Amino acid sequence: MFAFALVVCLAGIFCLAPLALYLLWLAVLNKKARPTVVPGGWDFAALCGGLSGFVLVGGGLVLSLLQSNVRYIFRGNFEALRTAWAQEQLAWLAVAGGYLFIVVGGGWLTLTLRRRSLVVYNVEPEAFETAIAEVFDHLGRPAQRTGNLWSAPDPLFELEPFAAGKCVALRWVGDDERLFEEVARQLRPAVADLAPADNPTARWLTSAAVGILVVVVFFVGVMVMSVGLVR
Repeated sequence: MFAFALVVCLAGIFCLAPLALYLLWLAVLNKKARPTVVPGGWDFAALCGGLSGFVLVGGGLVLSLLQSNVRYIFRGNFEALRTAWAQEQLAWLAVAGGYLFIVVGGGWLTLTLRRRSLVVYNVEPEAFETAIAEVFDHLGRPAQRTGNLWSAPDPLFELEPFAAGKCVALRWVGDDERLFEEVARQLRPAVADLAPADNPTARWLTSAAVGILVVVVFFVGVMVMSVGLVR
């Protein structure tokens, strides 16, 4: 029972601590006095960091459950577990390697795709649309909007507004990499001149992060008390 409680506490700490830090980072972005432009790659990397505990611990748990010999863990029969490992070592390695391939490959592919994107936090979508239109007018390439797709005249980018969260994602679909870099360069000062949104998201994110940190502290306390009782 002690071993099971220790595993639960460790899993909770490793899963929830990175998530709390990620939510605090988002809260800081949404509290700033001006909108903030974050490259899509860095935004996705931060998300991966926040979910890293679930990917590692949760993935390990799923892989363990896929093996019939996981019952030895709950019975505390470590000698049987070592025997099972010796008998099914290749199967364990194959499953773990496949899981890592999927996670790392999927993450790398998504990171590559989001390299040509921007995420703007703490901004009204309508104000951002006006700013991006002015940037293209300044570049001498007026952009026309059709739904979420903007063209000049070929398709250039898509805007994905999230009005409730006061943020906008820009996904570049054009082939001109230099134009995207120039747009990103000019968009930062243009967005910085915008007034911040009336954004309650920061309070929600802060409350969620603090609540999760309280749970993490509770798990740490349980671990310390358990170790103390054993001694």
